[in-house]
Amino acid sequence: MLKNAINIFRLNYKYIYSGMLMIIVAVLPHSRYLLSMSEIGLVFFWILEGNFKIKVKILKTQPEILVFASIFIIHLIGLIYTQNFAYAFKDLKIKLPLLIFPIVLGTSLKLSSKEIKQILIVFTISILIKTFYGTFLLSGLFGTTVLNPQHLAGKYSHIRYALMLNIVAFTMVYFLIFNKEKEKIIFKILYLIIFIWISVFLLILHSVTGWVIYLILFIFSILRFTFYYNNRLIKAVFFLLTLLIISGISLYIVNSVQKFYKSDIIVPGAIEHYTKSGNSYKNNFNSTQKENGHFVNLYLCEKELKEEWNKVSKIKYDETDKDNQPVKYTLIRYLTSKNLRKDKDGVKQLSKQDIENIENGMTNYIFADRFSLYPKIYEILWQMNRYASGGSPDNQSISQRFEFLKNGKEIIKRNFWFGVGTGDVKDEYKKQYKLSNSKLSEKHRLRAHNQYVTIFITFGFFGFLWFMFALFYPIVKTKKYKNYLFLISFIIIFFSMLNEDTLETQMGATIFAFFLSFFLFVGKR
Repeated sequence: MLKNAINIFRLNYKYIYSGMLMIIVAVLPHSRYLLSMSEIGLVFFWILEGNFKIKVKILKTQPEILVFASIFIIHLIGLIYTQNFAYAFKDLKIKLPLLIFPIVLGTSLKLSSKEIKQILIVFTISILIKTFYGTFLLSGLFGTTVLNPQHLAGKYSHIRYALMLNIVAFTMVYFLIFNKEKEKIIFKILYLIIFIWISVFLLILHSVTGWVIYLILFIFSILRFTFYYNNRLIKAVFFLLTLLIISGISLYIVNSVQKFYKSDIIVPGAIEHYTKSGNSYKNNFNSTQKENGHFVNLYLCEKELKEEWNKVSKIKYDETDKDNQPVKYTLIRYLTSKNLRKDKDGVKQLSKQDIENIENGMTNYIFADRFSLYPKIYEILWQMNRYASGGSPDNQSISQRFEFLKNGKEIIKRNFWFGVGTGDVKDEYKKQYKLSNSKLSEKHRLRAHNQYVTIFITFGFFGFLWFMFALFYPIVKTKKYKNYLFLISFIIIFFSMLNEDTLETQMGATIFAFFLSFFLFVGKR
């Protein structure tokens, strides 16, 4: 009886296997717990299927599977010289997808293009549901309004959410343009609508990493399209379109930089020293801090500012705003951004929306525009300018990254050849921050936020070389560099690792391992 049940299971394993993959992509954007349970289920059914002689034979004849899985194995080797085993085992648990997905997907039954498409459609629907929910949150229809668009990712990092959005967007491009199977026009229109919707939502999400990757993929797709058709006119038109897009973006960035650095001209002798009420202004001519080209530390009268602000806001002048910043500093910067004086009259000119923005921690009125690129560019330039001027990088996402990398460089110098081991990266960073007297507060003293640097710190020069080999060898061996779907996932993940420790969280490790393994090993060659 049991033998018959096992035989029936094996006969239907392909359906169970593809069903488990559908479950994984369905829960991926929503629940870590369900994702973990789905991965365990996939391994369980893989073991239950048996056929281990065939699986071993596949591993022998397709070494690229084990090479890709060796990214996890080097973390095991790193245990030999680590000191913090508790953290090392926690790290190995997070990175288990790097072992599970290459082995399971690489040695299981190959899926047809139809089955692969079904899995991708399930993933698309799952992401669409999350974007619709996020839209309702933004609109306030559920009673609570999301103030920071990046919080639309929920408990996940907005950067990793942006990676998934990019995968869906350009999967739609594949079905719309590059898929050779004939489809009804209604489906083509649907793919286009989904692509446009995901693109707009990605804009709203305010993920710079997501924007940069989207732009790279968009240009890559246009260039790919020009070579996809033999028509010379089409090639010329789309090549020119690519140049126009690159030129337009370059001009926009140049104009944004010029706009940021445009500044008031200050003549100290012409500066007024008293408010209309007769109180003294505090004018600091040595300060270079600006908002929208206006100097923050000119025309400041805290006496009037405090009295007037306390009349119009429930959050008092000496308290913190909803972003946990001193509200008085948020108020001063916000008034400056509107070119208002920091006195009683300046506060009186604020609208109800302005007051609400300040209470929510908004330091510049331009940040209220959720659909513009310039506020994000402005924020990046402001942080870089402040950091270059010797300001603290604390609580500044861009500036902090410079501090992470600067300290990471020093750790690499001390552990160049073999690194610090699997569990000691966090401890080494703690030591380095103390040595460098970093201005970062304890809670912001984080790791590199660059996966390549983190790998170099962990395993040294030789480990870094192997990591890069394990990343690229399977692509060359399987010739998947010709496959559009694989390439978009690889581009997304490759560039994300420049700005994120992608493999240091369960979500990041799963996105990396699942999608690369899926497009490398699941389809028929």
